[in-house]
Amino acid sequence: MAYPPAADLRQKLAEHPLPTVAVTALDPASLTPEETAKIANNVLTAFNKAISTRDITALSNCLFAEQALWKDSLALTYHLRTFSAPAVIAAHLLETTKLRGAHGFGLEFVHFLPVSPTLQFIDCSLSLKTASPAATCTGRMLLLPVEGSGGLEWKIWVLSTRLESLDAHPEDETLLRTPSTLADGGDDVKTDVFIIGGGNGAVTLASRLKALGVESVMADRNANSGDNWALRYDSLKFHVPTAMCDMPYLPYGEDLKGSHLLTRDELANQVRQYVKEFNLNMITSSQIQSTQYDQATRRWTVKLKTPSGLRTVRSKHLVQATGLASQKPRVPDIAGKEIYKGISLHSKEYKNPEVSLQNKGAKSVLIIGSANTAIDILNDCQTAGLDTTILARSPTYVLPVGYVMDPRGFGLFNQLDTETCDRALMSFPTWVECNMAHGLLAMLASQEPDRYKRVAKAGFPVIDSAHPDACLMHNLVERGGGHYVDIGGLEVVAEGNVGVISSVEPVAYMETGLRLSDGKTAEADSIIWCTGFSDLNARDTVFEVLGGENAADGEEKDSNLLGPRDIANRVDATFGVDEEGEIRGLWKRQRGIDNFWFMGGQTQHHRYHSKTVALQIKAELEETIPVFLNSDVQISGIHNQDIAMRPKHHSLASKTPYPPNVPCSLKDTPVHARCAMLQLF
Repeated sequence: MAYPPAADLRQKLAEHPLPTVAVTALDPASLTPEETAKIANNVLTAFNKAISTRDITALSNCLFAEQALWKDSLALTYHLRTFSAPAVIAAHLLETTKLRGAHGFGLEFVHFLPVSPTLQFIDCSLSLKTASPAATCTGRMLLLPVEGSGGLEWKIWVLSTRLESLDAHPEDETLLRTPSTLADGGDDVKTDVFIIGGGNGAVTLASRLKALGVESVMADRNANSGDNWALRYDSLKFHVPTAMCDMPYLPYGEDLKGSHLLTRDELANQVRQYVKEFNLNMITSSQIQSTQYDQATRRWTVKLKTPSGLRTVRSKHLVQATGLASQKPRVPDIAGKEIYKGISLHSKEYKNPEVSLQNKGAKSVLIIGSANTAIDILNDCQTAGLDTTILARSPTYVLPVGYVMDPRGFGLFNQLDTETCDRALMSFPTWVECNMAHGLLAMLASQEPDRYKRVAKAGFPVIDSAHPDACLMHNLVERGGGHYVDIGGLEVVAEGNVGVISSVEPVAYMETGLRLSDGKTAEADSIIWCTGFSDLNARDTVFEVLGGENAADGEEKDSNLLGPRDIANRVDATFGVDEEGEIRGLWKRQRGIDNFWFMGGQTQHHRYHSKTVALQIKAELEETIPVFLNSDVQISGIHNQDIAMRPKHHSLASKTPYPPNVPCSLKDTPVHARCAMLQLF
C-alpha cells in the first residue's frame, strides 16, 4: 500500500467546514487597531507563558476548542506537518519548542477581519527564533472570539510556523552570478545535489541551492533548457496571472503582468534566461542509464548517456523533478486501433492543426476530452477550418479566468509583492484554504447563474463554481486537471461552430472513427486524445526515470546498494492529500530512503517550496539537521502521532515518521494587514 494513504479531499472538506462562532457580545466597531493589538498581545503573552512554564493545560486553553489547527513547515518539527485538537497541538508544541529551543514569539502585523456574522477573527503575523538549529522563522495566528463564562475571550484557531533561514547559512544572491562549475566533456561529475529534470521545478530549486552555497547539477533529456515548454503545442497559454508564476530572483517583466496570459514561448524563454543568467549547471540531451544508492556511504551514483559519451555523476542528494502528470500519456485501451484509417494521437504529440493534421490529409477532427488542453486544441482546429467535434465524456468544471484574476484570490499577486502573496494565500490549513476558495468562487458564480447557459444548451455538460461538486483543489491535486479555466475558448461551442458529443465513452475504433458506449458512432479522419496522463503519482515513474532494468546489474552483489526498483519501492506516494491535508510525498524527506526528494507541483509551488527543499538539503549537508525523535505522546489516554523526527543517518525503511491519523493542514507564513482571500462572503 502506498504511503502515506490518500484522504478524500472533498469528504474531508465536508468534515471540516469553516467555524461558525456567533458572538453577540462582539462590537466590530470597538476593534480599533489599538484594541486589536492589545487583544493579540494578551493572547500571545499567555501562549508564550504556557510554553515557557511547560503548562499543557494552559497552552490547550489558548486554543479554539472545536477546530484548532497548527501547521509547521520545518520550523519546529523539521517536517511538513499539521496537527489538530488542542491537546494534540499543545503536546507537540511543548515537545518541539523544547527540542528546537524556540523563543521570541513576537507580533509583526495585526488586523481584524469581519468575514461574516459568524466568522470574525484577528489575523496576526509572527516572528520567532530557534536555537537548535539557530534559525529565523515566521508564523501566523488567527484568533476567534468566543463567549465564555467570564465574558468574551479570544482563542487561537489557526497557528502556522515556517522556517525562513538558517542563521549560519543565509541566502546570498550574489552567488547566483558566479560561473558554472560544470566542465565541458569529461566522464566524471561530483556534486552536492543531482537534479533529474530541467524544467521550472528543477531550475528554481537549483537557484535556491546556489544562493545557499550548495552545488547542484541538472540533467535534462531535452536538447535545450526551456524545451519543457517549447516542445508543447504552439497555442499553449497559462490560464493564471503571470505574477503568480514568477520565479525566485528573476520575475517576469512588467509588460507580461496584469491580465496577460503567458504563452508557450514566453514560458520557455524565461527558463532559458534563468539558466543563462544564473550560470546553472545543466547537462542536456541526457538519458539516465543506471542509478545506485549506497546506504552505507549515503551517496548516489548515476550513469548518463550524453552526446559526448557516458558520464558518471556522484552526488550526496538526488532530486526527481521530472514533473507530475507529464511522463505517461493516457489513452483508453479500446479495441480495433489497427483498423482505424485516420490519424490518432495524444495531445502530447500535437503541435498545431497544419503540422499534426492538415499536412497529413485530415479534414475533420474528433477531440476526446473537455479540460484546458482540449479546449485550446478545439479552438486551434476550428480556426484552421477543420470540421471539429468535441467529445465531453463527463461534466466539466468551468470557471472564468476573471474569477482567478479576482483581487480577493490569485489576483492578489497583481496587487502586492510575491512573497507577501505567497504568505497570504499559502498559509491556511488545506481545509480552510479550500473552503475559503470555494466560498469566493461560489459567490462569484451565484452573481451570474446563466453565464454558461448557452454552452449547456449547445450540448456541452458544464458545472460552475456554485455546483456542490465544484472543488478546484480536488481537480489540481487529486485529478491532475479535468477543469477548464475559461479564457474564451467555449464561445465556439456556445455559437454552435463545433460539434458536441457528451456523456458517452469511446468503446472501439472503426475504420472511419469511433464506436461509442450509447451504440452510436463518431466519424472523423483524425482523433486527438486530450485524456491526460497516468503518472500523477511521481512514485510510478521512479523506476523508469532512474534507468529501469539498465541498472539491475550489480544490485544484488552488495546489500547496501539500491537500484531503481528498490528505490521506487521505498519512496512515498506523491500528490493527493494525506489525513492531515498535506500534499503527499512532495518537498519533504522520504520515509524509506535518505537524501531523495520529489520536486513538483504548480508554478507557485516551485517558487514557494524550492526554499522548503533547499533548506532541508542545506541543513543535511551542514550536519545541522535536527535529531529526530520518534516519541509517542500520551494525553489523557489518547494516542497521538509521532513527532516527525528521526536520528540523523538512520534508514527509515521500517519507521513511520507520521501516522496519518490527524486531520487538517494549513499553508503557512505571515501576512500583512490584508488577507483578501478571506474577505469573500
